[in-house]
Amino acid sequence: MTKKKTRRPNLPEETLARARAELYGESAAPVAAPAESRPAPAPAPRKPAKPLIAVSVEELKQEYGYVLRDLQSMGLLAILLVVVMVLVALVVI
Repeated sequence: MTKKKTRRPNLPEETLARARAELYGESAAPVAAPAESRPAPAPAPRKPAKPLIAVSVEELKQEYGYVLRDLQSMGLLAILLVVVMVLVALVVI
């Protein structure tokens, strides 16, 4: 695959003309900003679609108890593997 021969910047002509004028020390007339470059108005804050429901800690423990058990088992496994790695390092040295 051959390279592109022409290297044209991806800029509007008025921007290029202003940059060239500034580069060569000529005074560049200020260019009015196009309408699409104006900042968009801030969006209105959203209201939640459903009202928030307060959930008790006991309900969370009952529904997501398996997550806590999984985290505990992964933590125990990680600690065990670190201890094994330290022991192997001591034996090899």
